[in-house]
This record gives sequence, structure tokens and C-alpha cells, in this order.
Amino acid sequence: MDIQLTIKNVTPEAYGDLKEFLAKHAERVTLDTMWTPERAERYYRQLPDRARKIVREAAVRDGYVSADDLRDTEDSSLRGHSAALKQVLERGERKGWWPPEMPAPIQPQGKGFGKVDGYRMPDDLVGVFFTAIKKVSDQTAAATIATGQE
Repeated sequence: MDIQLTIKNVTPEAYGDLKEFLAKHAERVTLDTMWTPERAERYYRQLPDRARKIVREAAVRDGYVSADDLRDTEDSSLRGHSAALKQVLERGERKGWWPPEMPAPIQPQGKGFGKVDGYRMPDDLVGVFFTAIKKVSDQTAAATIATGQE
């Protein structure tokens, strides 16, 4: 028996029970860990502005944004920018928005611990996140116009 699962709004306990059941009864189980425009939009909306900038710039720049392009000034630090990327991914897992095996949509690039050279988004996610970011941007602009806050 082969099973393909899409899991939404599952508690960690229920997910553990499901995995145990499937391990006993299914020869092969694959989880739906694909980033869809809906998942990408939810992830992006949950990010604080500084982390949103990383994701937005990577999507706009075909998957890579350098650290220099993210800095407000030449001497400014990027410390604290990327922690939210992981936190939102983990929150989504806890809330059942995507399965725990969901891959991070963007990764820091560099020589190891410490300063990053930039951030990379896998090529297959660039279009998905670009679509989600454009939708959020369009909705924000429409809401601003509707409330007269131009």
C-alpha cells in the first residue's frame, strides 16, 4: 500500500500516532512537504519585516540575495534577521499548517558559524514564493487605498 498524505491542523500527538500507524501498515508513505502558494503566503505573512525582506529579496533576485544587499547601511549588522525564518517554520509545524518534515524555504549561505554571505532559496521555490509575496503586496496596497492611507 502506498499512501500520499497532506496534513493540516494536526496536533503533535495525533501526528505521532499517525506516523506509528503508518509505519506498521504502509509499505511506503510520503508526506506532502511541497511549498504551495498558500503555504508560502502563510509563512511570509507570519514573518516580521526584517525576515520578510530576506525572503522577498531572494524571490525577486532569482533565489539568492547577498548580505550586502540586505544591509541598511554598509556597517549595519544582519544579526537577528534570520532567527524568525526558523521560528515561523517551527510555529507552522506546531500549529499544523505543514508537516514537521517541511523543508526550510531559504538557507543562510556562508563559511560556517557566524557571519553570512547571503541567503539562498531553492530554484523550485522562487516562483511559488514570488506569487505569494505578490499576492500579499497587492492585498496590502488595496487595503491601504481602501482606507485612504496612501
